[in-house]
Amino acid sequence: MKVHIKLIATYREYLPPDCQGKMTMDVDEGTTAVALLTSLGIPIDESVVLVDGRSPRRNDPLTEGVTIASFSAIGGG
Repeated sequence: MKVHIKLIATYREYLPPDCQGKMTMDVDEGTTAVALLTSLGIPIDESVVLVDGRSPRRNDPLTEGVTIASFSAIGGG
């Protein structure tokens, strides 16, 4: 099943350089946003994770065509 990943700000470094922060991936049925982002090396405990603009429950499985967005919850200023 295909899902879209959008990584924002410094998290773009977790994707290949030619992706410009966005890419589409094939994942297995039952995959969660947390599992997918963890597999990319993203530090989940320090992240905001959204699925189609909403905060998912940790064990919610992804569905075809959703967009998973993530960025650091730690901001500067």
